[in-house]
Amino acid sequence: MLRGFVSMLALVALCIALGRWYRRETVAEGEGLVRLQSEHEHFHIHVDMPPGLEIQPGDTVEVLHVPQTHGQTRGEITYPSRIRLTKASWLRRALVMNSSLVEVNELVEHP
Repeated sequence: MLRGFVSMLALVALCIALGRWYRRETVAEGEGLVRLQSEHEHFHIHVDMPPGLEIQPGDTVEVLHVPQTHGQTRGEITYPSRIRLTKASWLRRALVMNSSLVEVNELVEHP
């Protein structure tokens, strides 16, 4: 009875530790250059990251400043903005990369 309780407690502790590891993030900010391209059928945004900040699978990039364009970009605008990069944990990065490989394999192998 006690052995089962200890095993269950260890399993719960392991799940909590894995959850915290998965959700662990670090945040870095810097000044970057944003290129916003808007045309009739598509919309693109390109961000030149600040030096020292590198995007990897699972990371999140936030553009913290958006100019007031009122929906009118006349094709393309370029502006400086503060950029926030939220770095994913090693565990999340590994899971994102492996799930992406599965998706690519499914696309390639699908008749």
